Amino acid sequence: MTDRCGRRAFLGGLLLAPLATIAAPTGWTAGRGPYQVGSSCLLAEPASAAPSEHYLIGRWQPQGSLYLDQLIKDRSATLVIDVKVPADWPGAGRLAGCSLPVVLSVLYPTPATNDRPDYTFPEEHGWYRLPHMQRPGETPLFADEKARYPLVIHSGGQNTHGLWHLSKLQHLASRGYITVDVYHGDGRTPGFGESVGLRSLAVRAALDHVLAHPHYADHIDAERIGATGSSAGGLTVLTLLGGSNPARPGLSLADERIKAGFGTVPFAGFSAAAARAMGIPPGARLDFWNFGEDFAGLAAVKRPWFAVSGELDRNVPAADVLAAARAMGGPAWVVEMKGQTHGFNDAANAQTYDWEAAFFDAHLRGDAAARDLLRPGADPAGPGALGRMRLQPA
Repeated sequence: MTDRCGRRAFLGGLLLAPLATIAAPTGWTAGRGPYQVGSSCLLAEPASAAPSEHYLIGRWQPQGSLYLDQLIKDRSATLVIDVKVPADWPGAGRLAGCSLPVVLSVLYPTPATNDRPDYTFPEEHGWYRLPHMQRPGETPLFADEKARYPLVIHSGGQNTHGLWHLSKLQHLASRGYITVDVYHGDGRTPGFGESVGLRSLAVRAALDHVLAHPHYADHIDAERIGATGSSAGGLTVLTLLGGSNPARPGLSLADERIKAGFGTVPFAGFSAAAARAMGIPPGARLDFWNFGEDFAGLAAVKRPWFAVSGELDRNVPAADVLAAARAMGGPAWVVEMKGQTHGFNDAANAQTYDWEAAFFDAHLRGDAAARDLLRPGADPAGPGALGRMRLQPA
């Protein structure tokens, strides 16, 4: 049985090995941080009616959408929130008035004495392992139970899922951040416009949830929150940083709790030149043109932004990432990864993770050494690095 939101009645990437430290000049910290990493509960049943990836990414179908919450063994032990889509929310479309479940997972610094076993998610390949995962009835074990940690929330690419991003988020957690990943389930939405609308709502709801959750509220510093996005997740983060659509003057979806944003191959729409090259007619109003032609709506972004692009990326051209950053009203950095397409190799990922940690250390922790790494003329990753700084504030 299904309802008008396309939901079905409830049914009872690859995690890379830790990346080797890369030699770099003094002051540049490369590789994993000093902390072991623990994770929230994501105990699941093996998928039987369809491949597990259909649940992880989401799948829209007339008889009822598939989504990860349908595989969860113990809902009370798992971070599952219900996100209501207001009728007047931009991009609501056919989801207007619906309430959809969204699954979250949290990674956090944990003590070396944490002996909880890793958990292998029951998907076809058995690749995805959540480190020191809590089981039902267990609470997080933080490296310092008295500390309040900065938080970084992550929005993945279109039709990806949180397990693909474990390596990235473990890297930040090992550096002393609490990280929250949002399983958007893009594939269960009826169109791209609806998925974009649900994404920004889901990130806001996820922050509301973890900041009030009894397991996390006393361990998060609510004044030190950042957001990171990959590909289409960059669009989500830029929207929450205040990026506006010139076609809707006066409307802002900014979340003021987010102090800084990072994007890996971040999609922000297309420049007018790129649109012409693709045959998109002038004046077209497309679902993904959220910030207007030539990214004019990004002038409203005043908070710090750091983007990493791929030199050979055809999905999100490096020239567009640079143009979007130049359109912003606040400080922006762009690093371009030599020879990389939309998917980075291990070396480029490692350098991206290190730039990300340095950026958040500078803007969430106020770390002076990290700020020095971002100054004009700095080349902290060294002359042999894949990443080349293309833009930084004067």
